[in-house]
Amino acid sequence: MEDGTTASLVTGSSGLLGTSLLERLRESDEEIRTLDLVPAPPSQGNSDQVRFFQGDVGDAATVEEAARGVDVIYHLAAAQRMKPQFKSWSEQDVYDRNLAGVQVVLDVAERLGVRKVIHISSSGVYGVPETVPCDEKGRTKPLGSYGDSKLAAEELCRQACERGLDVTSFRPMTLFGPEMSGLFVMIYEWVREGRPVFLLGGGVNRVQSTSARDVVDACLLAKDCPESKGMIFNLGAAPETVPSVAEMMQGLIDYAGTGSYLIRIPAALLRNTARVLGLVHLSPIVPEHATLADANFILDIEAARNVLGWEPKYDNVRMICEAFDWHIAAGDRVRPPAQPMLSLLKVFPK
Repeated sequence: MEDGTTASLVTGSSGLLGTSLLERLRESDEEIRTLDLVPAPPSQGNSDQVRFFQGDVGDAATVEEAARGVDVIYHLAAAQRMKPQFKSWSEQDVYDRNLAGVQVVLDVAERLGVRKVIHISSSGVYGVPETVPCDEKGRTKPLGSYGDSKLAAEELCRQACERGLDVTSFRPMTLFGPEMSGLFVMIYEWVREGRPVFLLGGGVNRVQSTSARDVVDACLLAKDCPESKGMIFNLGAAPETVPSVAEMMQGLIDYAGTGSYLIRIPAALLRNTARVLGLVHLSPIVPEHATLADANFILDIEAARNVLGWEPKYDNVRMICEAFDWHIAAGDRVRPPAQPMLSLLKVFPK
Protein backbone atom coordinates (compact mmCIF):
# COMPACT_ATOMS: atom_id res chain seq x y z
CA MET A 1 0.00 0.00 0.00
CA GLU A 2 1.25 3.50 -0.80
CA ASP A 3 0.75 4.80 2.76
CA GLY A 4 2.82 2.00 4.29
CA THR A 5 -0.08 0.00 5.73
CA THR A 6 -0.65 -3.59 4.66
CA ALA A 7 -3.70 -5.23 3.17
CA SER A 8 -5.02 -8.77 3.22
CA LEU A 9 -7.57 -10.63 1.12
CA VAL A 10 -9.78 -13.30 2.68
CA THR A 11 -11.67 -15.59 0.29
CA GLY A 12 -14.62 -17.51 1.67
CA SER A 13 -14.91 -14.72 4.22
CA SER A 14 -18.59 -15.21 5.07
CA GLY A 15 -18.18 -18.67 6.55
CA LEU A 16 -17.12 -20.10 9.89
CA LEU A 17 -13.37 -19.66 9.56
CA GLY A 18 -13.68 -16.37 7.70
CA THR A 19 -15.74 -14.90 10.53
CA SER A 20 -13.11 -15.80 13.14
CA LEU A 21 -10.24 -14.58 10.94
CA LEU A 22 -11.90 -11.21 10.28
CA GLU A 23 -12.44 -10.78 14.01
CA ARG A 24 -8.67 -11.01 14.53
CA LEU A 25 -7.60 -9.02 11.47
CA ARG A 26 -9.78 -6.13 12.59
CA GLU A 27 -7.56 -5.79 15.65
CA SER A 28 -4.84 -4.39 13.37
CA ASP A 29 -4.91 -1.23 11.26
CA GLU A 30 -4.49 -3.08 7.98
CA GLU A 31 -6.96 -2.88 5.13
CA ILE A 32 -9.05 -6.03 4.70
CA ARG A 33 -10.57 -7.21 1.43
CA THR A 34 -13.13 -10.02 1.55
CA LEU A 35 -14.52 -12.18 -1.24
CA ASP A 36 -17.42 -14.62 -1.12
CA LEU A 37 -20.30 -15.97 -3.18
CA VAL A 38 -22.77 -15.00 -0.45
CA PRO A 39 -23.10 -11.69 1.43
CA ALA A 40 -21.35 -11.22 4.74
CA PRO A 41 -23.50 -12.41 7.69
CA PRO A 42 -24.80 -9.85 10.21
CA SER A 43 -22.40 -11.23 12.82
CA GLN A 44 -19.49 -9.66 10.91
CA GLY A 45 -20.92 -6.15 11.25
CA ASN A 46 -19.88 -3.17 9.13
CA SER A 47 -16.54 -1.40 9.08
CA ASP A 48 -14.70 1.10 6.90
CA GLN A 49 -11.66 -1.17 7.35
CA VAL A 50 -13.27 -3.98 5.32
CA ARG A 51 -14.09 -3.89 1.62
CA PHE A 52 -16.37 -6.71 0.48
CA PHE A 53 -16.38 -8.22 -3.02
CA GLN A 54 -19.25 -10.56 -3.84
CA GLY A 55 -18.30 -13.05 -6.52
CA ASP A 56 -16.88 -16.41 -7.50
CA VAL A 57 -13.30 -17.17 -6.51
CA GLY A 58 -13.00 -18.97 -9.82
CA ASP A 59 -13.42 -15.67 -11.69
CA ALA A 60 -9.93 -14.32 -12.32
CA ALA A 61 -11.01 -10.72 -12.93
CA THR A 62 -12.88 -10.54 -9.61
CA VAL A 63 -10.02 -12.10 -7.65
CA GLU A 64 -7.46 -9.81 -9.29
CA GLU A 65 -9.50 -6.71 -8.47
CA ALA A 66 -9.82 -7.81 -4.84
CA ALA A 67 -6.15 -8.84 -4.54
CA ARG A 68 -4.49 -5.81 -6.11
CA GLY A 69 -2.05 -4.32 -3.58
CA VAL A 70 -2.50 -6.99 -0.88
CA ASP A 71 0.36 -8.53 1.09
CA VAL A 72 -1.32 -11.79 2.10
CA ILE A 73 -4.14 -13.90 0.66
CA TYR A 74 -5.99 -16.22 3.02
CA HIS A 75 -7.70 -18.70 0.72
CA LEU A 76 -10.52 -20.22 2.78
CA ALA A 77 -13.18 -20.55 0.09
CA ALA A 78 -14.34 -24.08 -0.75
CA ALA A 79 -17.56 -25.80 -1.70
CA GLN A 80 -18.97 -28.61 0.44
CA ARG A 81 -22.33 -30.19 -0.20
CA MET A 82 -23.23 -29.92 3.50
CA LYS A 83 -23.22 -26.11 3.12
CA PRO A 84 -26.68 -24.84 2.09
CA GLN A 85 -25.43 -22.76 -0.86
CA PHE A 86 -23.82 -25.83 -2.47
CA LYS A 87 -26.51 -28.41 -1.79
CA SER A 88 -27.55 -28.63 -5.45
CA TRP A 89 -24.00 -29.08 -6.75
CA SER A 90 -22.87 -32.44 -8.07
CA GLU A 91 -19.73 -34.16 -6.81
CA GLN A 92 -17.98 -33.16 -10.03
CA ASP A 93 -19.07 -29.54 -9.56
CA VAL A 94 -17.51 -29.51 -6.10
CA TYR A 95 -14.23 -30.92 -7.37
CA ASP A 96 -13.97 -28.71 -10.46
CA ARG A 97 -14.95 -25.46 -8.78
CA ASN A 98 -12.74 -25.95 -5.72
CA LEU A 99 -9.72 -26.73 -7.86
CA ALA A 100 -10.41 -23.85 -10.24
CA GLY A 101 -10.63 -21.43 -7.30
CA VAL A 102 -7.23 -22.46 -5.96
CA GLN A 103 -5.66 -22.19 -9.39
CA VAL A 104 -7.04 -18.68 -9.90
CA VAL A 105 -5.84 -17.51 -6.48
CA LEU A 106 -2.33 -18.86 -7.08
CA ASP A 107 -2.15 -17.39 -10.60
CA VAL A 108 -3.31 -13.97 -9.38
CA ALA A 109 -0.89 -14.07 -6.42
CA GLU A 110 2.04 -14.79 -8.74
CA ARG A 111 0.99 -12.15 -11.24
CA LEU A 112 0.55 -9.42 -8.62
CA GLY A 113 3.58 -10.33 -6.51
CA VAL A 114 1.61 -11.23 -3.37
CA ARG A 115 4.07 -12.00 -0.54
CA LYS A 116 2.23 -14.93 1.08
CA VAL A 117 -0.69 -17.28 0.40
CA ILE A 118 -2.30 -19.24 3.23
CA HIS A 119 -4.28 -22.15 1.81
CA ILE A 120 -6.82 -24.07 3.89
CA SER A 121 -6.84 -27.71 2.88
CA SER A 122 -8.57 -30.41 4.95
CA SER A 123 -8.04 -33.51 7.07
CA GLY A 124 -10.40 -35.05 4.53
CA VAL A 125 -7.38 -35.81 2.34
CA TYR A 126 -6.57 -38.76 4.63
CA GLY A 127 -9.89 -40.57 4.21
CA VAL A 128 -9.92 -43.18 7.00
CA PRO A 129 -6.48 -42.87 8.66
CA GLU A 130 -4.37 -46.01 8.69
CA THR A 131 -2.53 -44.91 11.85
CA VAL A 132 -3.57 -42.73 14.79
CA PRO A 133 -2.35 -40.10 15.35
CA CYS A 134 -1.75 -39.46 11.65
CA ASP A 135 1.09 -37.15 10.63
CA GLU A 136 1.46 -35.16 7.41
CA LYS A 137 3.30 -38.05 5.74
CA GLY A 138 0.38 -40.42 6.34
CA ARG A 139 -1.40 -42.09 3.44
CA THR A 140 -3.81 -39.81 1.57
CA LYS A 141 -6.95 -41.48 0.25
CA PRO A 142 -9.91 -39.04 0.21
CA LEU A 143 -13.44 -40.42 0.41
CA GLY A 144 -15.25 -37.92 -1.82
CA SER A 145 -14.93 -35.03 -4.22
CA TYR A 146 -14.28 -32.46 -1.49
CA GLY A 147 -11.26 -34.37 -0.17
CA ASP A 148 -10.11 -35.14 -3.70
CA SER A 149 -10.22 -31.44 -4.59
CA LYS A 150 -8.23 -30.51 -1.49
CA LEU A 151 -5.50 -33.05 -2.25
CA ALA A 152 -5.25 -31.89 -5.86
CA ALA A 153 -5.12 -28.27 -4.64
CA GLU A 154 -2.16 -29.07 -2.40
CA GLU A 155 -0.29 -30.25 -5.49
CA LEU A 156 -1.08 -26.95 -7.23
CA CYS A 157 0.32 -25.13 -4.19
CA ARG A 158 3.47 -27.26 -4.29
CA GLN A 159 4.00 -26.41 -7.95
CA ALA A 160 3.47 -22.69 -7.23
CA CYS A 161 6.11 -22.86 -4.48
CA GLU A 162 8.58 -24.37 -6.95
CA ARG A 163 8.00 -21.31 -9.13
CA GLY A 164 8.83 -19.04 -6.17
CA LEU A 165 5.46 -18.25 -4.55
CA ASP A 166 5.34 -18.56 -0.74
CA VAL A 167 2.40 -20.84 0.13
CA THR A 168 1.56 -22.64 3.37
CA SER A 169 -1.29 -25.16 3.61
CA PHE A 170 -3.24 -26.35 6.64
CA ARG A 171 -5.22 -29.56 7.17
CA PRO A 172 -7.64 -28.82 10.02
CA MET A 173 -10.05 -31.33 11.51
CA THR A 174 -13.78 -30.46 11.70
CA LEU A 175 -14.09 -26.78 12.63
CA PHE A 176 -16.16 -25.28 15.44
CA GLY A 177 -17.03 -21.62 15.89
CA PRO A 178 -19.47 -18.87 14.83
CA GLU A 179 -21.45 -19.34 11.59
CA MET A 180 -21.30 -23.15 11.71
CA SER A 181 -23.34 -25.14 9.21
CA GLY A 182 -23.85 -28.81 8.47
CA LEU A 183 -24.23 -31.81 10.74
CA PHE A 184 -23.56 -30.14 14.09
CA VAL A 185 -26.21 -27.49 13.51
CA MET A 186 -28.75 -30.33 13.49
CA ILE A 187 -27.25 -31.69 16.72
CA TYR A 188 -27.44 -28.26 18.33
CA GLU A 189 -31.13 -28.11 17.49
CA TRP A 190 -31.73 -31.49 19.12
CA VAL A 191 -29.96 -30.29 22.25
CA ARG A 192 -31.74 -26.92 22.25
CA GLU A 193 -35.10 -28.73 22.18
CA GLY A 194 -34.03 -31.31 24.77
CA ARG A 195 -34.39 -34.16 22.31
CA PRO A 196 -32.19 -37.26 22.02
CA VAL A 197 -28.82 -36.92 20.33
CA PHE A 198 -28.13 -39.69 17.83
CA LEU A 199 -24.55 -40.91 17.64
CA LEU A 200 -23.22 -42.08 14.30
CA GLY A 201 -21.80 -45.38 15.50
CA GLY A 202 -21.30 -46.49 19.09
CA GLY A 203 -19.47 -43.36 20.17
CA VAL A 204 -16.45 -45.21 21.63
CA ASN A 205 -14.17 -43.90 18.89
CA ARG A 206 -12.10 -40.75 19.37
CA VAL A 207 -12.41 -37.94 16.80
CA GLN A 208 -10.40 -34.73 17.09
CA SER A 209 -11.94 -31.34 16.32
CA THR A 210 -10.50 -27.86 15.73
CA SER A 211 -11.52 -24.44 17.00
CA ALA A 212 -11.69 -21.84 14.24
CA ARG A 213 -9.87 -19.49 16.62
CA ASP A 214 -6.97 -21.94 16.91
CA VAL A 215 -6.78 -22.17 13.11
CA VAL A 216 -6.67 -18.37 12.91
CA ASP A 217 -3.72 -18.39 15.31
CA ALA A 218 -1.90 -20.83 13.02
CA CYS A 219 -2.63 -18.72 9.93
CA LEU A 220 -1.28 -15.55 11.54
CA LEU A 221 1.85 -17.33 12.73
CA ALA A 222 2.51 -18.81 9.28
CA LYS A 223 2.15 -15.52 7.40
CA ASP A 224 5.35 -14.22 9.01
CA CYS A 225 7.24 -17.52 9.23
CA PRO A 226 9.64 -18.01 6.27
CA GLU A 227 10.26 -21.62 7.35
CA SER A 228 6.62 -22.46 6.64
CA LYS A 229 7.00 -21.92 2.88
CA GLY A 230 5.84 -24.99 0.99
CA MET A 231 4.83 -26.82 4.17
CA ILE A 232 1.57 -28.57 5.04
CA PHE A 233 0.46 -28.64 8.68
CA ASN A 234 -2.16 -30.70 10.50
CA LEU A 235 -4.32 -28.73 12.93
CA GLY A 236 -6.54 -29.99 15.73
CA ALA A 237 -7.05 -30.09 19.46
CA ALA A 238 -4.15 -31.54 21.44
CA PRO A 239 -4.31 -35.29 20.70
CA GLU A 240 -3.80 -36.23 24.34
CA THR A 241 -6.99 -34.35 25.31
CA VAL A 242 -9.37 -35.90 22.74
CA PRO A 243 -12.28 -37.77 24.42
CA SER A 244 -14.49 -40.43 22.86
CA VAL A 245 -17.32 -39.12 20.68
CA ALA A 246 -19.83 -40.19 23.33
CA GLU A 247 -17.90 -38.32 26.03
CA MET A 248 -17.72 -35.22 23.85
CA MET A 249 -21.46 -35.26 23.17
CA GLN A 250 -22.26 -35.97 26.80
CA GLY A 251 -20.15 -32.96 27.70
CA LEU A 252 -22.37 -30.79 25.48
CA ILE A 253 -25.55 -32.32 26.91
CA ASP A 254 -24.40 -31.73 30.48
CA TYR A 255 -23.39 -28.17 29.63
CA ALA A 256 -26.72 -27.32 27.95
CA GLY A 257 -28.84 -28.88 30.69
CA THR A 258 -31.90 -29.23 28.45
CA GLY A 259 -32.63 -32.89 29.18
CA SER A 260 -31.15 -34.40 26.00
CA TYR A 261 -29.75 -37.93 26.10
CA LEU A 262 -27.69 -40.16 23.82
CA ILE A 263 -29.01 -42.83 21.44
CA ARG A 264 -26.38 -44.91 19.68
CA ILE A 265 -26.99 -46.01 16.08
CA PRO A 266 -24.88 -49.03 15.01
CA ALA A 267 -22.49 -48.00 12.25
CA ALA A 268 -23.56 -50.82 9.89
CA LEU A 269 -27.23 -49.83 10.22
CA LEU A 270 -26.35 -46.18 9.68
CA ARG A 271 -24.36 -46.91 6.53
CA ASN A 272 -27.05 -49.06 4.97
CA THR A 273 -29.83 -46.60 5.82
CA ALA A 274 -27.83 -43.61 4.55
CA ARG A 275 -27.06 -45.47 1.33
CA VAL A 276 -30.75 -46.19 0.66
CA LEU A 277 -31.90 -42.68 1.58
CA GLY A 278 -29.15 -41.23 -0.57
CA LEU A 279 -30.64 -42.89 -3.63
CA VAL A 280 -33.79 -40.79 -3.19
CA HIS A 281 -31.92 -37.67 -1.96
CA LEU A 282 -33.33 -37.87 1.57
CA SER A 283 -30.20 -38.69 3.57
CA PRO A 284 -29.35 -35.99 6.15
CA ILE A 285 -25.66 -36.94 5.96
CA VAL A 286 -23.14 -37.33 3.15
CA PRO A 287 -21.48 -40.72 2.44
CA GLU A 288 -18.21 -39.61 4.07
CA HIS A 289 -19.96 -39.17 7.43
CA ALA A 290 -21.35 -42.70 7.30
CA THR A 291 -17.96 -44.17 6.38
CA LEU A 292 -16.18 -42.39 9.23
CA ALA A 293 -18.93 -42.96 11.81
CA ASP A 294 -17.00 -45.43 13.97
CA ALA A 295 -13.42 -44.57 12.95
CA ASN A 296 -10.76 -43.13 15.21
CA PHE A 297 -9.49 -39.92 13.61
CA ILE A 298 -6.72 -37.99 15.33
CA LEU A 299 -3.99 -35.94 13.68
CA ASP A 300 -0.43 -35.46 14.86
CA ILE A 301 0.12 -31.70 15.31
CA GLU A 302 3.82 -31.72 16.23
CA ALA A 303 4.93 -30.06 12.98
CA ALA A 304 2.78 -26.97 13.64
CA ARG A 305 3.99 -26.90 17.23
CA ASN A 306 7.66 -27.14 16.27
CA VAL A 307 7.83 -24.94 13.16
CA LEU A 308 5.21 -22.29 13.95
CA GLY A 309 5.31 -22.34 17.74
CA TRP A 310 1.55 -22.98 17.59
CA GLU A 311 -0.42 -24.51 20.44
CA PRO A 312 -4.19 -25.18 20.41
CA LYS A 313 -6.07 -23.40 23.19
CA TYR A 314 -9.35 -25.30 22.84
CA ASP A 315 -10.23 -28.92 23.59
CA ASN A 316 -13.15 -30.74 21.94
CA VAL A 317 -15.67 -30.13 24.71
CA ARG A 318 -14.88 -26.45 25.18
CA MET A 319 -15.13 -25.68 21.47
CA ILE A 320 -18.41 -27.57 20.95
CA CYS A 321 -20.00 -25.82 23.97
CA GLU A 322 -18.87 -22.33 22.93
CA ALA A 323 -20.18 -22.91 19.39
CA PHE A 324 -23.49 -24.08 20.90
CA ASP A 325 -23.74 -20.83 22.87
CA TRP A 326 -23.17 -18.85 19.68
CA HIS A 327 -25.81 -20.92 17.85
CA ILE A 328 -28.41 -20.27 20.56
CA ALA A 329 -27.64 -16.55 20.66
CA ALA A 330 -27.90 -16.24 16.85
CA GLY A 331 -31.50 -17.47 16.98
CA ASP A 332 -33.76 -18.05 14.00
CA ARG A 333 -31.23 -16.73 11.48
CA VAL A 334 -29.18 -19.92 11.81
CA ARG A 335 -31.96 -22.45 12.31
CA PRO A 336 -31.60 -25.21 9.69
CA PRO A 337 -34.47 -25.90 7.27
CA ALA A 338 -36.70 -28.87 8.04
CA GLN A 339 -35.24 -32.18 6.91
CA PRO A 340 -37.91 -34.85 6.20
CA MET A 341 -36.09 -37.80 7.73
CA LEU A 342 -34.93 -35.88 10.79
CA SER A 343 -38.47 -34.72 11.46
CA LEU A 344 -39.41 -38.36 12.05
CA LEU A 345 -37.01 -38.46 15.00
CA LYS A 346 -39.41 -36.30 16.98
CA VAL A 347 -41.33 -39.47 17.85
CA PHE A 348 -38.64 -40.05 20.50
CA PRO A 349 -39.65 -38.55 23.86
CA LYS A 350 -37.91 -35.54 25.34
